[in-house]
Amino acid sequence: MGGREAAVVIAAVIALGLMTARCSEPIRDPAIHPLHTTLTEVSVDAAGAVDIRLRAFVDDFSAAVGGRRDTSPPPYTAPKDSAAERYLSSRLMLTVQGGRAATLRVTSVRHEGGVVWVTLRAAGVRSLAGARLTNTVLFERYDDQVNIVQTDDGARRRTVLFTTRDGRASKPLAG
Repeated sequence: MGGREAAVVIAAVIALGLMTARCSEPIRDPAIHPLHTTLTEVSVDAAGAVDIRLRAFVDDFSAAVGGRRDTSPPPYTAPKDSAAERYLSSRLMLTVQGGRAATLRVTSVRHEGGVVWVTLRAAGVRSLAGARLTNTVLFERYDDQVNIVQTDDGARRRTVLFTTRDGRASKPLAG
């Protein structure tokens, strides 16, 4: 791992720690999180569906979904499910083995403290083998955006990083 990649990983780990520590406290000022990051967890359930849970700072995500250039002042609110689904449909894309695009549906949007949790589901996907993900959430807002994706296929956990330098590249979810 080169110097740039190591710096990105370190920044992502720090941001993940900040998001975890602050998720129960309301954000009073957008400058409170100078690192721009999301965390996405991807897993396959016993029913043969992929579950995706995206966690983002509510001020950034709400502004992006609403098409606002700047973050509005508090209080921050989570966007409606339909608005989140429209925004994510062109920024979070899953292809499964054989290159077929999986249909992701938002099942919930929950606002908790300073973060928003968006849960998406793709039915009929029994494995992450051959699956690829594109994650450009908030790339249009921040040049230093880092999106952390953690996968769990039941046998192995894996972490994949997406940065603005990746553009719209898809990355494999299973090793």
